Amino acid sequence: MLDHPPADNPIWQRLESLRPSLPRHIHIQRRDYNSERWYILQDKSNGRFHRLTPSAWRLITAMDGRNSLAQILASAAHAEFYSAEEEIPTRDDLIHLLQYLHVADLLVCDLPPNTQELFARREQKKQQRWLRLLMNPLTWNIPLGNPDKLLDKLMPLARLLASRSMGIVWLLVVGYALLQVGVHWTQLTQGHLDRVLSPSNLFVLWLTYPCFKVLHELGHGLFTKVWGGQVNDCGLVFVVGTPLPYVDASAATGFQSKRQRLMVSAAGMAVELFLAALALLLWLQLSPDSGAGFLRDFLYNIMIIGGVSTLFFNGNPLMRFDGYHLLTDAFDLPNLATRANQQFSYVLRRYAYGVSGIFSPAVDTREAVIFTGYSIAAFLYRVFMLFFIIMLVANYFPTLGLVVGCWLLFFQLLWPALKALHYLLRDKQLALTRVRALGVTAAGASVLLLVLVAVPMPQSTSVEAVLWLPDEARVKVESSGEVAQLLVNNGDPVSEGQEVLRLHNPALVAQLMSQQARLREYDARYQQAWVDDRPQAQLLEQDINSIKAEIALLQTRVLNLVVRSPSAGIFRITRAHYLPGSYLRQGDEFALIEKPDVVRARAALLQQEVGLVRQSTESVSVRLVSNPAQQISARLLQETPIATQDLPSQVLGAQGGGRLAVDASQPGGTRVTEKVFLLDLALRDFVQSGHYGERVYVRFRHPPAPLVQRWYRALQQLFIRHFS
Repeated sequence: MLDHPPADNPIWQRLESLRPSLPRHIHIQRRDYNSERWYILQDKSNGRFHRLTPSAWRLITAMDGRNSLAQILASAAHAEFYSAEEEIPTRDDLIHLLQYLHVADLLVCDLPPNTQELFARREQKKQQRWLRLLMNPLTWNIPLGNPDKLLDKLMPLARLLASRSMGIVWLLVVGYALLQVGVHWTQLTQGHLDRVLSPSNLFVLWLTYPCFKVLHELGHGLFTKVWGGQVNDCGLVFVVGTPLPYVDASAATGFQSKRQRLMVSAAGMAVELFLAALALLLWLQLSPDSGAGFLRDFLYNIMIIGGVSTLFFNGNPLMRFDGYHLLTDAFDLPNLATRANQQFSYVLRRYAYGVSGIFSPAVDTREAVIFTGYSIAAFLYRVFMLFFIIMLVANYFPTLGLVVGCWLLFFQLLWPALKALHYLLRDKQLALTRVRALGVTAAGASVLLLVLVAVPMPQSTSVEAVLWLPDEARVKVESSGEVAQLLVNNGDPVSEGQEVLRLHNPALVAQLMSQQARLREYDARYQQAWVDDRPQAQLLEQDINSIKAEIALLQTRVLNLVVRSPSAGIFRITRAHYLPGSYLRQGDEFALIEKPDVVRARAALLQQEVGLVRQSTESVSVRLVSNPAQQISARLLQETPIATQDLPSQVLGAQGGGRLAVDASQPGGTRVTEKVFLLDLALRDFVQSGHYGERVYVRFRHPPAPLVQRWYRALQQLFIRHFS
């Protein structure tokens, strides 16, 4: 038996004389989601879609402008139409449906709607728009009109892009580019990421990004048009001060074919990936010495935007971009974000607060788990992006970052918390369980506060270092010459000052002998001038002093043709294939002196890392790039770090694949953009076999500390760095 309200229900009495109908610009189609039947109502006047249950669809089909509400309910409430009795619509269901249609401006009645109420609804929508802008000032949009005529002119291009042949070309080009990425991975990641982050390139990137996104949105629009959809709106949305285009491709929701809906959602990313693949293939054809430096940087920017940005942002299903729509269509999860939040609210109210008489938006346990997990993951990601945007703005505009940060934290975190508190204190739904709801909320908040304030959490600092040898352990050639004799075998122990190599340089010896003969000549001339011409003798004396200084330098260089060990240890040749008979230039390093008792690593730390490392380091561990599975214990060799802007090795900078941004305008790739601090570490129980200069990963473990303490320290460092 149906659960009808009493016949004297005042709401029903006021509405039963209505004879509603729907406007003519409505289109309804059946859609199955995970074997569950729904009906999609499309409002062609504004491109909006509404999802209806079978019982709501039965009620709507009887709304022809002639049937009263009682007749509508009677025609839709036949039990043979439904598989379960609870699906049969009731008067309450009909009233709720009428309210929904009225709010959506989809209800046409024999009594005209209250124009004042309609005006109030529109004003409320305007207020909601300004409220959204107030709550998130970094994201706002400007409509630019209807792009439908432009898209009509581009229909030949749309048909080409949507063809099967173009799909095959796309797969071949993108697939081949992915293979090239694997082959040239080192070339792509080393020496170019620093240029992307350079101030000059960031400005070019800021200008390129919106232009590239125009093609992205054009892809959505063309794929929507080619299958009969209408694109009635386009404009600009400003995200963190960057103008980005958008088109309204929501008409694709009405496509009956899932493949077409998926292709519209993926069209923008497909365009970007295709252009990024072409940019990669062209970039590989241009050598660094070809004189096309700006073109290579521009192509690299396109690769970053089209290959990395589009996957991590547009392809992220936790944000309502392309990846979200792909996920909802692929797995038949319409309105995923809204239903996920409703499901989390249901779980909280039903099982934590004990509210009865509410229903889950999920149809089964699988959907309930998916919705709850998605809601939590999306919230955590939204909080992460909130702090990321604040830090990004603060990094370039500290004062603005502080203002925007306080603004966003209030409206995105504190304001929802105040609304939740108002719900707990005043909502009628909690009239019977308010004490339980307040108790559960207080207990949860206490546990969260306890975890943040009192529970110590493990903490560590991870940096990069290089296997390092001091200058006294490097055997270098002080004078150029041909290797005549190697006096020590590889692996032999040597003492400090022991001869290890002899060089032969006849030109240097001849130059020394020539200068010595010249000195004897000038001495004779000086003796003669001392008797005959004293002013001339003074000039000759200056020449003699200059010749003597040059002879002293040449004698030192000749003596240095015998290379001696700078320290005691094990002699290791690093250029064995050049010896003997090869020619070594001054400054060339050909061997190392190993000291098995101490193997060093020199770490480079940022300003925000060095304080905690100096004050509270319990242990240090090191992992080599060549053998990351082996963990090596280490200890600090110095208490005070060395502050510098020069890295000890190129492998620590972005040009060598490291984490530190370097100044691209300086040669060598070792000049960093901000000051770093160098610390030397001694590796325990480790025997090095000659791979000095290798990058290593260092982890400093600190005493556990509560999260609030760690966040306070990070905030303090941020203020010191930007506002001191």
